[in-house]
Amino acid sequence: MTDELWVIVRTGGTAPELVGAWSDPGEAAKLAEALGPGHALAPVTEVKPGTAFVAHVWRCRATVTPGAGFDLDEPQKLAGASRIVIDTADMPAERVHVDEEAAELNRAVHGENRQHLEAFAATAERAAELAAEKARELGGSPA
Repeated sequence: MTDELWVIVRTGGTAPELVGAWSDPGEAAKLAEALGPGHALAPVTEVKPGTAFVAHVWRCRATVTPGAGFDLDEPQKLAGASRIVIDTADMPAERVHVDEEAAELNRAVHGENRQHLEAFAATAERAAELAAEKARELGGSPA
């Protein structure tokens, strides 16, 4: 069995429609051409049974008041960010974003020294862990 299939997609209409999948790209191309305008050919990876899983992306927000602690929100699963993972290299990357603009705005408007951050990870627990680590690094102790 091949690792790649060729899918004919009908692009006219309200939503794309998958017409079929072929292992021979030449045959698929001829059929797509015969179908005419409104049809596209796209390669897709053939996934062997038991080799794929769904990875989610979780976000955890924190607000840090340096020297006074931090507040950690409950992690939230990001709608629309889940993906099928075939190769673990495709796992969503962990990251932490500190919103410097929000901190400056908070200082200018409210005169408060607060920092806001978001941590992203594949599990709720890991997102919360990353957010708490960064909050402590920014000078907050657990609130």
